[in-house]
Amino acid sequence: MLLMKKILIALTLFVTMSVTAHAQFLNFGVRGGVGMAVHFDDLADNSPIMAANLGGFVTFGFTNSQSLLAENFYLQTGLNLIRRGSHFQEVLEGIMSIRKGTYDAWYLQLPILATFRYELPVREPGHHALLSVGPAVSYGIFGTLHDMKITPRLPQSDWNYDVSIPAFNAMKPLDVSLLLGVGYEYEDLSVMLQLDYGMMAVSTSPDALNISQETPQIKDVPIGSNFALLLTLGYQFPIR
Repeated sequence: MLLMKKILIALTLFVTMSVTAHAQFLNFGVRGGVGMAVHFDDLADNSPIMAANLGGFVTFGFTNSQSLLAENFYLQTGLNLIRRGSHFQEVLEGIMSIRKGTYDAWYLQLPILATFRYELPVREPGHHALLSVGPAVSYGIFGTLHDMKITPRLPQSDWNYDVSIPAFNAMKPLDVSLLLGVGYEYEDLSVMLQLDYGMMAVSTSPDALNISQETPQIKDVPIGSNFALLLTLGYQFPIR
């Protein structure tokens, strides 16, 4: 996962520099949408919360190229404010407790998307199918982790708690993901169904099972990553 993270960050920087050096500015626009987000890990049962994306984008093309493919291919970057997270519940069998709560995490996300556009064979021109793929780097800016533990048989136990803390006190703020989307475009409007798959662990948990004699303290190990599925609506401002 660490190698994949470095590769995706390097690819994002490389593509950004390539866009600046070789591509031609086409237009800019805004995009927003909602969907479902889940924070997957190996310990808890997770259920979705509402995911959200809102931001702007800039599109670069290669229309000066002689390649036929270049007429239907473009790169898009921008900056999004996104919501990720999850509801979770974990049964702690040793003390017969239940831990549950909600991750509600907001990030700034920089995507780099390569998009292929295919004009649909219909009578009226301007209808296109879209396929996009690329990496994204996100950094957490605010959010809340609501964490509660209850012991039904011992309701007054010191093991029980109910707290809310900043989300990124419990999660790593840096996230790297792979974006994959399919959509439809008509003139300056577009609709996209986008998958956002986290490629690195952003949450940790104490690993009490792997304590060495040399280092007897309990270490944290990575356990969870982000996943989201969104439906977004975009509008590009044409440059005449």
